[in-house]
Amino acid sequence: MNMKPQDKSSGQIRFSAAVRRDLQAAYRALVRTVRRHPWLVQGSVNVVAPKSPSASVTYTWTRKVRAKTATVALSRQQSVAFRKAVEANRRIDAVLRRLRELSQTALLAEVPGVTKRRLDVPQNAGAKSIPKRA
Repeated sequence: MNMKPQDKSSGQIRFSAAVRRDLQAAYRALVRTVRRHPWLVQGSVNVVAPKSPSASVTYTWTRKVRAKTATVALSRQQSVAFRKAVEANRRIDAVLRRLRELSQTALLAEVPGVTKRRLDVPQNAGAKSIPKRA
């Protein structure tokens, strides 16, 4: 993939065709996922088996709120809806992670950065070195 900047003089960043194609594909995947799953919820849905023969199955939604675990009791119908929303949220998070990775790679490769110093050439050749204490 060619990752050389196209135009360094203008303020606008021009990415190579391959980088643009990767970023656009990740963005389209994100849009498709959001359209299919309008509800997004963080956390997890749990099914708790009954502890006695006369008890029924219980459903809970658990998530972190300000570094503490919050749990909400759900009906069976709510548990189905919440489970779909949690799965959709995880899919969107995965696509967003990929989009961030592509963006970071593209920006580091395409936008001019600082000149790195060479480590094999001493910076202060004439300066005295201070001995380290043991």
